[in-house]
Amino acid sequence: MDSIKNYQKKAIKHGVLGILVGMFAGVGLMFSFLGELSFWPMFSIPIEMNGDTTLWRGAHVGPILNGLMCILLSMSLSFLEPTEQQAHKICNYLSYMVWGNVIFYIARLWGTDNRGLAFGTEQFGAGNVFDFIAMVPAAVAVYWGIVACVMIVKLAAK
Repeated sequence: MDSIKNYQKKAIKHGVLGILVGMFAGVGLMFSFLGELSFWPMFSIPIEMNGDTTLWRGAHVGPILNGLMCILLSMSLSFLEPTEQQAHKICNYLSYMVWGNVIFYIARLWGTDNRGLAFGTEQFGAGNVFDFIAMVPAAVAVYWGIVACVMIVKLAAK
C-alpha cells in the first residue's frame, strides 16, 4: 500500500506542477488582454504577446484542469484498491496526460490558424512546426488519459 501511495504522490506532484504552469500562463493571459505592463501612475510598457487572448485563456485554464483531473483521479485510487502495478500504470498515464496537454496549450501559442489541432493543412489553414509540436503530445495525452480512465472505471466496477 505504501508504494501505491508513492505513485499517487508522484501523480499529485505532476498535477500540481501542471496547475503551476497554468497559473503562470494566467500572467501571460493578463498581459495579452491588457497589452501592457503598467506601473501606474508612473509609466507603462507596451507588451505584444504571441498568440491571441483565447489561446492564452486556454493555456491558463487547460493545464489547471488537467492538473486537477490528475490529482483527483489519482486520489480516487485510495478507494478503489488497485494492485501496485495498476496504480503505477494509472498514475504514470495521468502524468503523461498532464504534460502532453501542457505542451499542447503552450506550443499552440506559436502555431498558426489551425491552433495545433491538425498535423498539416486543413480548413482553418496550414500548420507550422509549433502546430506539430502541439498536436503530437496532445494525441498521446488523449490516448493515455482514456486508458487511465478506462482502468479506473474497471476498478470502480469491481
